[in-house]
Amino acid sequence: MLRAGIIGCGGITERRHGPVLASLEGRVTVTALADLAQGRLDLMGGKLGVASGHLYTDWEEMLAKEKLDLVHICTPHHLHEPQAIAAMERGAHVFLEKPIATNLEEVDRMIAASERTGRKMTVGHNQLFSAAHRAAMEQIQAGAIGSVFLVRSEGFGGSHVVGRGVSQQWRTEARAGGGGPLIDNGYHQVYTALNYVGSPAVRVYARIGRHVQDIEVEDTALVLIEHTNGATTSIQVGWSALVGGISVNEILGTEGQIRFGGEAPVAVWRKETGEWAHPPVESEGPDELGLPVAVRCFVDAIENDGEVPVSPAAGRHVLAIIEAAYQSGKSGESVEVDKP
Repeated sequence: MLRAGIIGCGGITERRHGPVLASLEGRVTVTALADLAQGRLDLMGGKLGVASGHLYTDWEEMLAKEKLDLVHICTPHHLHEPQAIAAMERGAHVFLEKPIATNLEEVDRMIAASERTGRKMTVGHNQLFSAAHRAAMEQIQAGAIGSVFLVRSEGFGGSHVVGRGVSQQWRTEARAGGGGPLIDNGYHQVYTALNYVGSPAVRVYARIGRHVQDIEVEDTALVLIEHTNGATTSIQVGWSALVGGISVNEILGTEGQIRFGGEAPVAVWRKETGEWAHPPVESEGPDELGLPVAVRCFVDAIENDGEVPVSPAAGRHVLAIIEAAYQSGKSGESVEVDKP
């Protein structure tokens, strides 16, 4: 039985991480929680059956006092590095909420700590494991749409997600968030596009700005990613569509295309048939988005000393793309993606 702790008891823990870990009865037991807000600790302690003596307003105290095999880190982005390194040095494997960190220097120190301690570390690229994503990948890998040459992904909202703990506006703060909607929401768009294209990124061009929100970070980001194999990803993301935006999520291939949403979760058009088809998509909860699968895969990796579901190197590459986009947004020039 793996003894798990969670650092950060905000909305993402209440909606996803807590219930997922609780569902792994017989394999995982949540034994300790940490959060700055006592109210959030009491709430999640009650939901997960964690006794009051194992609720901590100081995460360092939790790591020092508790014997943990696994720690889920669900805190503002700038805290990921110190918390992950401390947890691994205390002997725990680490599951990180995305993004992996706020800059590549932090990631490199985290990877070094994982290698030094022999503890496993993964990052929650959960949408890779969602039912719709897996169904689309099956079509791509079967050659249904030929070679993917363009991924289009657009997601705009009217504002950011407000936190539930002590710092409810941390996503709008440059230090805590590391950026705005690009690193927060767009991170998902980047890693899913990498998977669809099947090729790493080599160069990025971006237009990034703040237009309607009175915040420290950007509220709008438009990003073009050039992949090694010549494919292109186009991402538009923001908190600047005051009444909400029209979502676009589409993959174009040489022999067809895939669209998400609408009448069916996944629609596939093939030049060969000239018709839209709707491949079967497994059912999942409305807010799961693949996280239960990702967590189970990580637990499997710990129990069997196997490969983690998402490698730290994969998380680093996604952050390298986002870092290049921010640099491009400032310079007005395309920027090559950093390589480890």
